[in-house]
Amino acid sequence: MKESIVIVSAIIVLSGFIALELGITTAILELIAGIVAYNFFGFESTSMVNVLADIGILTLMYVAGLEIDLDMLRQKFRPSLTIGISSFLFPFLAIFFLCSHLLNFTDDQSRLAAIALSTTSIAIVYPILRESSFSDSDTKLILSAAMVTDALTMSALGIFFTEFSLLLVLLIIGLLIFTFLFPFFGRRIFKYYRGNIAEFEFRLILLLLLSVAIVSESVGIEAAIIAFLIGMITSEVVVEHKNLEVKLRGIVFGFFAPIFFFKVGLGISVIDLINNIPLLLIFLVVCFSSNYISTYLASKIYFPKSPKSSGYIAALFGSNLNFGIIAAILGYKSGIFDSGLYSAIVGAVVLSTIISAVMCRRRP
Repeated sequence: MKESIVIVSAIIVLSGFIALELGITTAILELIAGIVAYNFFGFESTSMVNVLADIGILTLMYVAGLEIDLDMLRQKFRPSLTIGISSFLFPFLAIFFLCSHLLNFTDDQSRLAAIALSTTSIAIVYPILRESSFSDSDTKLILSAAMVTDALTMSALGIFFTEFSLLLVLLIIGLLIFTFLFPFFGRRIFKYYRGNIAEFEFRLILLLLLSVAIVSESVGIEAAIIAFLIGMITSEVVVEHKNLEVKLRGIVFGFFAPIFFFKVGLGISVIDLINNIPLLLIFLVVCFSSNYISTYLASKIYFPKSPKSSGYIAALFGSNLNFGIIAAILGYKSGIFDSGLYSAIVGAVVLSTIISAVMCRRRP
């Protein structure tokens, strides 16, 4: 068991090095490394890798929630809503129609596949956008639109995977109370313990996320969804502490998230990928083209004099790696997707993100 985590760590370091040299998202190489390790070297996940991967998905969703800036959304409300809804709704409808009417999937399979293939990932959009030549105002607008798309994705997943119960009502009430109380108490606690050697603030956040996982399991709602909401609720306080935010991102993207993506790769069979190449390509063409066209047309309203800017934004929103994979995993774990459909969706998500990254190398 100890040897396995050392091997995983070495593979992750190597994947990160290759990704940096190639100039692509490290998560893609980490996932591919998992596929190679499983299919060609017989590497299988261990209990330690599973635990770290579970923490990885929680912390990854938490950090994604931190990206939701409610003040920015209020400032750019109408254009953000227009672009964000367009980039989610039209791909969702296109994939749902494809799955339910042409491929004869079940309603649950159609809805969840549509969610997985119609999202974007602000965790990928943000670093790419920082390298672009957009003005600060336009950057905020694009990020706000990506926030709307992410929020719609998580809302759809929440509705899909949540069954109404008394415990759910109590959880919602608890989250509302936490939303009102945290800014007051959180600021004071974080300010008091700022800069301590024990990293007390980080411990509090980790304890909060692990508690969320336990409570979510009891309620019957996916812990990743609640972790995202907790990130949104605490974002206003956490981002005020730059050092804490940097530390969080460092340990999440440097350790926990890579193990999560590697674990995802361990669950993908090359044989399943090969057997489902036609389905994978259909998903890729429909999801990327519908996302690109709808986002391009919506962006044209606010960037009428710059078709290149609209094209760049449309390509950028094809980066659906994080949330697409998370939706696929939830479907696979719940038995809605079989291994073939799961592999086809993950494959389409990865290829869509690669295409997006290549297209975004040319700055607007």
